[in-house]
Amino acid sequence: MKNISIILTLICLTIGQFSFACDCNSLEEFKTVAPTTEFVALVKVKKYLTYKNIYGEQVPISMEVEVVDIYKGEEKRRKLTIWGGDVNICRPLLTKFEEGKNYVIAFSKINLNSEGPTHKGEKSSDYIIEKCGERWLSVDDSKKTATNWMTEDPKYYDLKELKAFFRKE
Repeated sequence: MKNISIILTLICLTIGQFSFACDCNSLEEFKTVAPTTEFVALVKVKKYLTYKNIYGEQVPISMEVEVVDIYKGEEKRRKLTIWGGDVNICRPLLTKFEEGKNYVIAFSKINLNSEGPTHKGEKSSDYIIEKCGERWLSVDDSKKTATNWMTEDPKYYDLKELKAFFRKE
């Protein structure tokens, strides 16, 4: 009887963990998921703004980016605050982005009315990068290309062609 109790406890704990896990079935590439977002831009990561202690490590939770070029959508500001994820919020960790580097990113505006979790300090004028699918590309400034990260064989996109792709929608 004791063994059955232990097994049932383990099953309940396992099921409980899965209910809090980030569910993402989309591994679609950038050109498929980015058009569904409201704002796509070539940005430069300026600095991390806030951190959170996660398992004893200071992990960046928000970052400031400078808009270099707008591919889709409208934004008057040149400096934006971007919020990432943590163990409770289903967004990518910002540790994937290096300060001083350029990226092409598909952003979504923060919805403070949503029922999902948010970070303290998020504002409706800020942006997030959603978790599912390829939402950003790393940029090689010298070659004027952007590279995906989801496939074993990387795809290279010419920045001018990528911008034209979004302009013709």
